[in-house]
Amino acid sequence: MTWLTANVLDPIRSRLFYKMLIIYSLLTLIPLIIVSSTFYIRSSLVIEKKAAEEAQQRLSGTADKFDEVLYAVKSQMTPISENMFLQSLLRASNQGRKDEGLNASVNVMLQSELATAKLKIGPFVSGIYLLDEDGLVYSTDSRKRLLYPDAFREMPLEFDRMPEWAFFNDDRRIACVVKIFEEGQRPSQDSETGRLIVTLDTASLQSMFAAFKPNMFYITNSDNQIMSASDVGKIGHLLDIRDSVKEIVIRQKSRYSEFRYVLLASPGTGGLVKQQALFTVGVTLAAWVAITIVTYVILRRITIPIQRLTRLMRAAEREEYQPITGITTNDEIAMLCNGFNSLVERTSHLIETNYKNELLVREAELKAIRMYINPHFLYNTMEYISIMSHSPEKAKHIPQMIHHLSGIFRFSITPGNAFVELGTEMEFVRKYLEIHRFRYGDRLSYSIDLPDMYHKIAIPKLLLQPVVENAVVHGIDRLPEGGTIAITVKEVQYELVIEIENSSSDEEADGENGNLALRRSRGLGSGLENVNARLRLHYGNTYGASLLRQEGTTLLRVVMPIQMLQDNEGS
Repeated sequence: MTWLTANVLDPIRSRLFYKMLIIYSLLTLIPLIIVSSTFYIRSSLVIEKKAAEEAQQRLSGTADKFDEVLYAVKSQMTPISENMFLQSLLRASNQGRKDEGLNASVNVMLQSELATAKLKIGPFVSGIYLLDEDGLVYSTDSRKRLLYPDAFREMPLEFDRMPEWAFFNDDRRIACVVKIFEEGQRPSQDSETGRLIVTLDTASLQSMFAAFKPNMFYITNSDNQIMSASDVGKIGHLLDIRDSVKEIVIRQKSRYSEFRYVLLASPGTGGLVKQQALFTVGVTLAAWVAITIVTYVILRRITIPIQRLTRLMRAAEREEYQPITGITTNDEIAMLCNGFNSLVERTSHLIETNYKNELLVREAELKAIRMYINPHFLYNTMEYISIMSHSPEKAKHIPQMIHHLSGIFRFSITPGNAFVELGTEMEFVRKYLEIHRFRYGDRLSYSIDLPDMYHKIAIPKLLLQPVVENAVVHGIDRLPEGGTIAITVKEVQYELVIEIENSSSDEEADGENGNLALRRSRGLGSGLENVNARLRLHYGNTYGASLLRQEGTTLLRVVMPIQMLQDNEGS
């Protein structure tokens, strides 16, 4: 057995011809096995995924077209609701007066708006209606009245002057409603004089989704009630998809209403099977080409590694240490190359050990500081929202506050860049202060003085958030009458200076100016130390933040070099 191994296997290990024969056989057999197995395993998954992607694209295209109609209707309703003739008619109607001339003017105006809507939006705009306080209906078509005028009068709207789509059908029509208020009066229940309604005919809307098979496309409201479908008999009923086990159910929400677009797609297989067959042929041809290239490369590996090794050894004599790469064999040439690489690695390691260790320490410190900021800020903001939710007056501002918070959080968790433009950072600060204005109301006012010439200056991301938070929590929050936060950006002796000045109580005036240790004992030092630590890590000990206490105010000054943001700046 030992004799057989020595006489048969050893020549294979050292002779290139036998190596090529074995490699060629394996590279021919393995791809064919992989292709055959992959075809049957991937077929069902690829077919279903492809069908779902195509259906999603078709649904998105139809949804975009329908959303364009919804948006166009809402856009046209706003100027109509502000028409002075229409408001005069509602004022006279609510006061019990009738003006035939005014009625005629409004009728002409509404007919003109309806004709314009049909021309610009489409023939599915069926009518325009006007409701006064008593529920009287002014219609562009007296033959087709509203079935549920009282429902439109009592329908709750989220916004006062913004049109909103009704969550119910009126005689198989989709309706958009907007409040009309007394001219010059603030929106309120007392100043509301009527409501304007524009309807869309669901039968005409079927032309927008005629490309789908019957009973495959539906428009529903948030309660899963069908608002439009190819079968008008299903309008007004709940959509039941429990029996659609063979279809792919795809949903998409409208951008301009609470409507949902639902598509029941059947996965097709014919075209995809042909694609899989072509895939198999392509992989086989690619495998054959790859085998030819590999055979050619193996032959060249006899001389090319030796030439490369010679050049690298001459470079090593000039103290330029570079390892040889691309060696994947285990023959004698590979052993020689690996020995040279080991020598290069050991030499380079001894030279670069101290430098790399220092960089790793500085990088770890910087990442630790940045990881502290995001959860700290998010926790405080969620606490503010929790407090506001207990106050009816403040709770109505929570949606807008969450909108600001989502923008702030999206900015703070975006990976990749350690530096941002000063203008972007200041917009983050503005959103942060806007959130606090919802909490403090008139107690908090602020100003930001950022000249245009400084917008593109590079600044460490989230640098200003801790100090602005200190200004709010330890300044404005402690003053019963509130105060002001003023942020100023300027250049002093070719350096960037950012000053954050806020009102503060006189009880803290006994503290030593600029003493960060003292401020930390009172709960302010953590944020300021983070700012100083980040500035020192990026720019050196020359730059940092200083705190100045004055009577009734606190001034924080951040000094850093003026540098423009580079495209390749990263964390």
